[in-house]
Amino acid sequence: MQVTVFHPGTQHSWQTALALQQLGRLESYRTSIFYQPGKFPYNLPNWLPQGLARRLEAEFARFRHPGLDPSLVQTAGLLEWAERIAARAGQPRLARRLDAWGNRRFATQMARAIASPQQFALWGYNASSLTSFELGKAAGRPLILDRTIGDFRQYNLLMDQVAETHGEWISTVDRRVPISQIERDQREYELADVILAGSTFCAETVRHWGGADIASKVQVLPYCFDEALFSAAPAPCPLAAGTPLKFLFIGQISPRKGVQHLLEAFAKIPPSAASLTMVGEMRVPPRTFASYADRVTYIPTVARSAIPAIMAEHHVLVFPSYFEGSALSLLEALASGMGVIQTRAAGNGATPATGVMLEEPSTDGLYAAMMMAIDNRPVVDSWRAAAQTEAKNYTFARYRANIDALLRDVLLGD
Repeated sequence: MQVTVFHPGTQHSWQTALALQQLGRLESYRTSIFYQPGKFPYNLPNWLPQGLARRLEAEFARFRHPGLDPSLVQTAGLLEWAERIAARAGQPRLARRLDAWGNRRFATQMARAIASPQQFALWGYNASSLTSFELGKAAGRPLILDRTIGDFRQYNLLMDQVAETHGEWISTVDRRVPISQIERDQREYELADVILAGSTFCAETVRHWGGADIASKVQVLPYCFDEALFSAAPAPCPLAAGTPLKFLFIGQISPRKGVQHLLEAFAKIPPSAASLTMVGEMRVPPRTFASYADRVTYIPTVARSAIPAIMAEHHVLVFPSYFEGSALSLLEALASGMGVIQTRAAGNGATPATGVMLEEPSTDGLYAAMMMAIDNRPVVDSWRAAAQTEAKNYTFARYRANIDALLRDVLLGD
């Protein structure tokens, strides 16, 4: 049986679609953003000043997926771009409203496909699958839910704890996920035939909060990194004696990601011993971040094509998250030959050979791990030397093989 992959944004859905295409199982890939040269808005750089054109091309580069057959890709309007512009402009509430509106329009277009007589399963993603799954269930279609984040009841519990100790770090929009969203998520669980999670942590939260009937549906399907961007990274060289250790954080800069612990820990480290670069959307109140800004090199969100070069300039990725699905930056760091310091909740990544896995986020635990790396350069050299070997467990070929096994053994048969 063929599979339709649908996502009104992107996530890793393009990799899922490509894997299914190569397996001969992709009916269509339905999304909002897919780079198509010569079409609006991707031809806008031809008409803009050079500086603005370069920035726009860098943004468009994030959505170039040349392996996908354009004839199998269907897009659904420009609302995703409007949502991204609102988020970049510091308007998270507007971005969420646009996201909800876009999801509704996307579901309307999906309804026409689901009503067709052609036989195919639906592979959808959390927060954007409910309407399509309801229609798909009524039509007797197999339903696969790709849960890219843990259960939000766990998130709310964790953010309640963060609010007690670091309330000044939390913006209003990140404080709690509304019960209405949680109820929609639960309904998606109930409709799905299979629920996929990118990591053991993510799967555990869905099993725990979803209930016994849901738990039996959950399987772990580890993600892969983008080999087109990261497979060419050279083997890392040993650190020169006396070189300050270069730590890197990549991702949304928010209390969910544990950045409060990272900045508090790093503030206690002598400037001569290490540097810290943070790359991503700023979601910490400016006044709170300002207390630490002089110790940090901050880079706003960049095109994905710029990430390999940034990783190549650093030694250890630090990712002390409270709550994830499974952060792709961890796999990208391994492929780049970086050591990794992370929490278990961050997802797949560090092993004893490649870094440190903290059981939970804490300033003291993070400080101890970072200082151990600073004081033991041979250990960091060994992490980095082992990283690219560990990354081979997360190649696209491995991801595709896991999807093939899933479809054959669990849901669709041969």
